[in-house]
Amino acid sequence: MAKTKASSDLFDIMKTRLEGIRKLLDDMDESVAEQLIQMLLHARRIFATGKGRSGYIADSFAMRLMQMGFDAHVPGEATCPCIRRGDVMVAVSCSGTTATTVQFARISRDSGAQVVAVTAVADSPLASIAHLVVLVPVTERDVKKSYRYVLGPHNNTLFEEALLLYFDGMVYSMLTREGISKDLLSRRHTNLE
Repeated sequence: MAKTKASSDLFDIMKTRLEGIRKLLDDMDESVAEQLIQMLLHARRIFATGKGRSGYIADSFAMRLMQMGFDAHVPGEATCPCIRRGDVMVAVSCSGTTATTVQFARISRDSGAQVVAVTAVADSPLASIAHLVVLVPVTERDVKKSYRYVLGPHNNTLFEEALLLYFDGMVYSMLTREGISKDLLSRRHTNLE
């Protein structure tokens, strides 16, 4: 069956987007990823937060961590415990200015928890609160030119799509190095759906 023009365009678009994500991931600091992994492995509990599409990425990451056997939570959910010393908060915001995300990060730090800012803006309010900043450099250069990426306001789409791969890659790395069975993820996957 021959490709139609629409499907050909669709796959060209997806391939271009994947190439942009690959280039962006190449520009991220691998040593920071390792620091984050170590923080997560040594955390008593892990919290992940964000709003909008960044929130969906944070929720997805928290879910994967829970499926791996970590004590992981999402602020705002009815079952979320209070955060304390020994815990880690992973706060995701492309701009680093999302009010609720910044406030949760501030409360976490004031409560003695370690705060990780995942942002595109190194000098943002969120980054200034954090103990560790995972910089996703979508605002530091011309994204259209460098990554051939045009969809989404303020380059958020590239930020979110890259983070989905970044966090899933991190989960796989943690599974491998800690000897956690991939079957555990299936056993801990919800059956209430």
